[in-house]
Amino acid sequence: MRYKAPDNQRGLAVIELVLVTPLIIIFMALFLEVGSFFIDHQTLNKMVRNGARHAVTEVYGTVGGGIADTDEIKNLVVYGVRSGGTESLLDGVTVDDVTVVEAGSLITVSANYTYSPLYSTIPFLTQALSVTMSASAIMEKRDD
Repeated sequence: MRYKAPDNQRGLAVIELVLVTPLIIIFMALFLEVGSFFIDHQTLNKMVRNGARHAVTEVYGTVGGGIADTDEIKNLVVYGVRSGGTESLLDGVTVDDVTVVEAGSLITVSANYTYSPLYSTIPFLTQALSVTMSASAIMEKRDD
């Protein structure tokens, strides 16, 4: 025996699907964008942390209580290697975006990055969607 839907209910599921599908797509795109933002922010944090750690641990050949070479620190933050490098760990970050400040026994490594969304063009929106994020890490140098 087959179930027969009442005549006033036919096609209602299709209409509901048509109405809800755009909302589901918008929410999926939003979640993807937020996830991408957090991944880039975490990557930037990790980059400056590694640079600050390098500044206070790789001090061989420096004056007592000194830090690693500033250019080495910046290269490590941007490229992941101490000298040179061709491909940034995070697209758009350059050595000019990284600052290294030595204040007493504290070393601060900071970097700025302009995040460009995956969906940078939204119809009827003339405003730029890029966001500038920054990260910094502070380490204390050892006085040997």
